[in-house]
Amino acid sequence: MTLQQIPLFPLSVPLYPGVTLPLRIFEQRYIHLVSESMKTNSGFGIVLIRSGGEVGRASVWPLGVYVDIVDWGQGEGGLLNVEVKGRRRFRIVHTRRAEDDLLLGEVEWIPDEDEKPIPADCDGLLSVLEELKERAQTLSLKFEPVESADSLSWQLAQLLPLEDKVRTDLLAVEDPLMRLATIAENLDRWTRE
Repeated sequence: MTLQQIPLFPLSVPLYPGVTLPLRIFEQRYIHLVSESMKTNSGFGIVLIRSGGEVGRASVWPLGVYVDIVDWGQGEGGLLNVEVKGRRRFRIVHTRRAEDDLLLGEVEWIPDEDEKPIPADCDGLLSVLEELKERAQTLSLKFEPVESADSLSWQLAQLLPLEDKVRTDLLAVEDPLMRLATIAENLDRWTRE
């Protein structure tokens, strides 16, 4: 098992592969992180906060998504606005704090999935996704076209009102058809909560 150290950016919002998320950066450690990422043309990990907040220290769930910066701009009052796109999933083996309090993770990469077609019985899930996207326009998320079971499952996971443990569990599922089956089985319960 080969481990790699990457900087981690804890958020109270999850991110999945193929989804683009806007971030407003104001803490010095994250401004430095974004600056270094752009200089070295590298990314960083987005991880879901388990306890604590986005400002200060937080503990995180053990799975995340490596992102690339796809756009950036200077905001008002020194804010840095960036858009990041989810690329690869990882599992955190160990974390430590840098001198500036930035969270660093030793991670192992979760293998990329083979692309699978959307099953014929997923028309209902496609309809749910379209309805969720209409409601979520104010979130400023950007999505790729839904052309595979993989992209359908990630976009549903991004938009459904799920508990954090469920969000993390879905991130760990390595087969998109199993992920879609889990979403379909629990959809009624999740949409009522």
